[in-house]
Amino acid sequence: MPPTAKNIREDLARAKAAYARNEDLRTLQLTISALRGFLTIHMAGPDRTTVEGLLRECFANLSKLERVKKRLPHGIPYIKGKEKTLYEHLVPLAKLIEDEINRETLDAMRERKLRIDHAIIKGTKLLGEGNLPEAQRQFRAAVDDYVDEKGLFPMIASRLIEAGHFKPALEYVKRAVEEAPDNPRAYDFLWAVADKADEWDSAEKILLDARHRHGDQPLLLACQAKIQARRGDWGQARETAKQALEGNPHLEEATKILILAEKKLEHPAA
Repeated sequence: MPPTAKNIREDLARAKAAYARNEDLRTLQLTISALRGFLTIHMAGPDRTTVEGLLRECFANLSKLERVKKRLPHGIPYIKGKEKTLYEHLVPLAKLIEDEINRETLDAMRERKLRIDHAIIKGTKLLGEGNLPEAQRQFRAAVDDYVDEKGLFPMIASRLIEAGHFKPALEYVKRAVEEAPDNPRAYDFLWAVADKADEWDSAEKILLDARHRHGDQPLLLACQAKIQARRGDWGQARETAKQALEGNPHLEEATKILILAEKKLEHPAA
């Protein structure tokens, strides 16, 4: 559909709002969109007067943006009748600014990942020296920089488990299950911590919380069935194992629990 005067006014209103939020690129893109619409349709009378006034205001805002001033120190004033020329200037300017922002975002991401790597390396070294409190400080610094590195939590948990610090590993095992409920390593670590630190209640709570959050994930259910079986709650273990196998019929652990639970329920004395 061709643009309308209303569409153009809305783009310019959004451009003003983006400027108020310090969103440089968005301000520029919306102003370009409004200019494109202005050049596409013939506008006359009050609509044209209103849009020209809004364009003047938006161009004044553009001239105040630091990224624009860096390239155009004298700004870019709105000149009535020169909308095509202004449009041709703004389009490459927007591409330059978008590329700059993308580079900055990539650089920031690299720096963040580098900080995580350094914290993990330093924390592991401190663990090896027997300094758990300082190692924990480094590991938590890495977690503070977490965005989407889902392998971070199993990694920290494995470091602590290998060093024999089972209870401290629990907070990272919990996050491992929460962030990646489809990762079998998370459940291996959960079982190891629960077994070595006698944290079965905590382990079950972690699974229940994750189940509320993610639903009936097969691996999660298989681990829950295993804990229920260990407690001798064979009825629950059987039902949970069945649910796990409905989601993934190839889970060997769930199959074993189901067979064992059925035997125990059929022959309680055995």
